[in-house]
Formats: sequence, C-alpha cells, structure tokens
Amino acid sequence: MNLEDYIQVAGPLFEAVQKERLFADAKTFVDAYPLENPQDILKAYQKEKKRDGFDLIQFVSTHFAFPKEERHDIPKSTSMTDHISLMWDILQKEMTPPSPYSTLIALPKPHIVPGGRFRECFYWDSYFTAVGLAVAGEIESIKDMVENFAFLIDTFGFIPNGNRVYFTSRTQPPYFSYLLTLLQGHIDEEWVLSFMPQLEAEYKFWMDGAATLSKPGTATQHVVRIDENTLLNRYYDQLDIPRPEAYMRETELAKGNPPPEFFRNLRTVCSSGWDFSSRWFADPQDFQTVQALDIVPIDLNCLIHHLESTLADFAKRLNDPEKAKRYQTLADLRKEAIHCIFWNEEKQFYFDYNFQTQNQTKTWSLAASTPLFNQLATLEQAQAVGKHLEDKFLLPGGFTTTLYEGIHQWDKPNGWAPLQWITIKGLQNYGMDHLAKEAAKRWIQLNREIYAATGKMLEKYNVRECSSEVARGEYTLQEGFGWTNGVALALIDLFE
Repeated sequence: MNLEDYIQVAGPLFEAVQKERLFADAKTFVDAYPLENPQDILKAYQKEKKRDGFDLIQFVSTHFAFPKEERHDIPKSTSMTDHISLMWDILQKEMTPPSPYSTLIALPKPHIVPGGRFRECFYWDSYFTAVGLAVAGEIESIKDMVENFAFLIDTFGFIPNGNRVYFTSRTQPPYFSYLLTLLQGHIDEEWVLSFMPQLEAEYKFWMDGAATLSKPGTATQHVVRIDENTLLNRYYDQLDIPRPEAYMRETELAKGNPPPEFFRNLRTVCSSGWDFSSRWFADPQDFQTVQALDIVPIDLNCLIHHLESTLADFAKRLNDPEKAKRYQTLADLRKEAIHCIFWNEEKQFYFDYNFQTQNQTKTWSLAASTPLFNQLATLEQAQAVGKHLEDKFLLPGGFTTTLYEGIHQWDKPNGWAPLQWITIKGLQNYGMDHLAKEAAKRWIQLNREIYAATGKMLEKYNVRECSSEVARGEYTLQEGFGWTNGVALALIDLFE
C-alpha cells in the first residue's frame, strides 16, 4: 500500500498537523478520515493556508472525521470477571472502514481490539486475548481472529502489526500458529488444518531471502546467517522513515547525527511488540544507540520454532510425511541453535544475541521465559531460569519485564499480561508449580485491586508498587484491555 495515497499519514497537510501538534496523541489524525476526495482537500489546503488568519485546526475539523474517544462506561460489575465478560462485546469491533479514504483495512470478520487508542486488531495481542476467550467459551471469536489473519496473509503475504495501512511495512511476534493450536480440541480438526497454506506463507515471509545469505554474520530482511549451518530470525521493517503515528517524536529523536537506518531500527523495535525496551539499545537512555536490526531475539526464535513444529505436525496430520520431515528437521536445527546461541552457561539464563558483535546482549528480560513456555529448555536450564525469575524478577505484583529501570515502558517496574502468561506457563511446564501459582496470585490480586479502585482493566501495571503509576512510554496508559482481560481469566481458571 502506498502511504502517499493517504493524506492523513503523508504529505504536506499531514506534516503541518503533526508539526503544529494539533492533537495530544499523534495517532488521532492518522486514524481520522477525509470527508471528501483527499485531492480536493489538499488543493483547498494549499490555497487557504496562504490567507491571513488561516486556522489549521478549524480546517482539519471541517474536512475530517475523527475517531471517537473510547470510553468504556459500563455498569459497575460485581466482580472483575463479570466486568471482563461484559467487555468482550464492547471490545469486539466490525472491521469495516467508514470511508474508502480511511486507514483501516477491511477484514471479513469482527475482531476484539485491545481498547483505548487501539481501535484496530493487533497481531500478538490477539493470542493473549484468545487464551481468555477460550476459557469463556467464546470459540467463535477466536475463529474470527484466525479467519481475519488468514485473510491478511492472503492479501499481504504476512500478518501486519495491525489492520491499518501505516502498519503494513512490518509484522509482530508470530502467534498465528499458537491461535490454531489453541483451537485444537475445541473445534473440528479439519477446519484448523485448512489453514496450512497460510501457515506456510507466513513461514516463507519470515525466511524470505535466506538462500541469498552465504556469508556468516550477514542478514537480509528477517533472516540472519549465524554460521555455515545456522539461520535464525530477527525483526525488521521495510521502511526507513518516521512512523506516521509517532512522526514528531521520531523526527526529534533523529536530530543531531543519527546512525544509518535509524528510523528502520525504531520501526523494528515496534515490530517486536516491546516498544520500547532496554533490550534494543546500546545505551537505554539514548535512542540514537538503537540496534534492533543487529539483535537476534531469543523469544522470536522460540516462536518461529513453534511455527516450524506446527507445520511439521499439520503436514503429518495431512498425510504428507515428506513435508512433515522437512519442517521437523528445520525445527530441530533451530532448537539446537537456541541452546548454542542464546544460553549463557555462566549466568544460567537466556539472552538475546547481537550478530554484529557476535556476543550475547547484557539485558536480563522475561524473553528468557519463552524457551520454557515452548518446552525447549532442559530441566536443568529451566530450573536455573526459574531461580533467577524468583530471585530477580518476581515483585509484589508479578514479574517485572526487565531488571533495568529507565524511560521505557517494557522495562522495570512495568508488568505486562502476555509476559506473565508466558512465564507462568513456562514454569508450570517444568514442574515449578509453587512459583507459578505464587506469581499468578500476585498478578491476579494486582488486577483486582486496580479494578476495585478504578473499575478498569489496564494495558500494563507497576508490579513493584502494585499501582497504575507506570513507565508510560510514548502514550498515556490505556484501558480496556484485551490481553489483560484474556490472561486474567486464563490464570483464574488455572489457579482458583
């Protein structure tokens, strides 16, 4: 999709609106839509802006419709779980653009959105929302998610970050295979297996260009060649320009002498879902040290292993043993690489890998729980990770995201629902039930306390002070909230 075709995300009017900071949230204008032909609006703008007393806010208010502020005013529920049940219908949105000029991409089915400023579907949010939907028996909503994602794969060759035109240069953590395996046992297997072509297309997207990499320490798009025998994956964005939804912020961050591919690096962080975190910076206080393109993430490669394993399993069920063997071989090679590249024997923990420096990074993060979540660790490795999680990461309200405290929302003292789920399930997979239960109890209690005080479920929480006073990142704290609701229900179902 050509962003230049959308005057609310590119071009002179867009730049003027962003530079004048007409809206507190830069996402407001890119989610607005023109009320008439965009080219006619641009012509009117070019003419009227030269007049004395031209009022830009009045102009855009006349020519654009703006997204309604999402206020989730529902009757006070008797409990947090009742509130979550009421929220499913509120967060479920028809994915039909209000105008041909809207940045929203049409989807065939309704989709449960995160909430707040996030009025579209988001890729990895959807899986963690779905774990709660499964507990609630809302299987049709999960099926709708799968059909929407299959449509996006058929349309773009991958699942974008979200269904907005300005998200189509990148994806997010790949959880499509997890959504499909979540449905196994709930519905007819033939329906689940029918999405094998889309699974293969997504895998092809992640591995595109691999055949061109012959030299160790080289990369193209999402693929990195570590050595002669090892291919792993990284996040990547096709564009090297400021994101429209964060235009002025990123333009200002680039002042001075930004490194090559600075904007692509920032966009790559957004593709990871961890936007932003100390994981991605040489100096977490300095945005210009962003090095996301150089980092091979431990969690991503565990997710790709799940994709390969799911492809092998589906091929076997579809009576294609040759294909099953091929995908299983790829999964086995990746599993071996995960042990060799990301495990630190001295620290007894998993770390991301910088393929340019050929060293592991120094950031301790909950990404290290993903090998446990996917049962890729040995028992000894899992127990060592579990001890660090208990000693270093577990705080009064649950697990903190990293051990570094600074300016980023995916750092200490913030806790996020998807990482609680990954970590707690990972501990369970290796028999560390007491620690898993204690962490779940703390997180559920924090969710309940904030809900009792505010009547809301939040995007993230401060797990040290057990409050909503969080490191906020580039936007204000959001309510709703899809994945918080889903994980809360799933943890309650497991432990209460």
